[in-house]
Amino acid sequence: MCAEPITSFAHFVGIEETNLLTNMANLGEGFFLIHNLDILYVSCFDLKPLDTEILKIPSFLYLVSHSEFYIGMISYLRMHQSKSFNSLRAALDSTFTAYYLLKYPDKTDVYLSKVREEDNPEWDKIFRSIKGTIKKDISKFPLAIGLPEIHEFCSIYAHSDALGILHRYNENIEKQRLEAKYFDYDVKSEDYNKWFGYLLFSFYRIFMIYWNEIFKLKAEKNARSIELNIIENKKRIQI
Repeated sequence: MCAEPITSFAHFVGIEETNLLTNMANLGEGFFLIHNLDILYVSCFDLKPLDTEILKIPSFLYLVSHSEFYIGMISYLRMHQSKSFNSLRAALDSTFTAYYLLKYPDKTDVYLSKVREEDNPEWDKIFRSIKGTIKKDISKFPLAIGLPEIHEFCSIYAHSDALGILHRYNENIEKQRLEAKYFDYDVKSEDYNKWFGYLLFSFYRIFMIYWNEIFKLKAEKNARSIELNIIENKKRIQI
């Protein structure tokens, strides 16, 4: 992995690809934790929630959360730790929204009012800070306990918060030059593995909300195999 200054876009892309391949190799069997969790997500693609009107938007948000899982993990492997946290935050936003709509399906029209460019005070109250809405009434959303706090941690990296960006600040005294690290360069492998586990744990928790609130009811003959896969993923991620 490279901590040297970036000289061009091609140089940046080359380092990204080197980081990706190096980390895939360094993780060894750990790399398959991503694959195994992905299998769990994909196993619910064919459970057909579209036959229930109130499940359409939450199921769409499930797919958005899954796409953020991909973006988050590939960002992490390419040494963009802060970007992976941004993806996790986006996935949590989608999941909180889906969870809320599953509990209060009559609020779906309020959620969609923003698409129609309507000025809706109820949208502001509920969805402008969906994390805050969930956290305030967490007893009504038990599967989300602890997740608003993870969202708050990720938010540090979503803005130009000093705590979230100053780890990339560097002064090259020898060359009398100010530099910014284009990669979240983590020298200690144990720290890299710790945050890798943090991402997997969080995306597993996200899956479990969708599984319990949507897909478990639709799984029918597939339920047993998916539940066994859930147990195996829980063991592997050591939850």
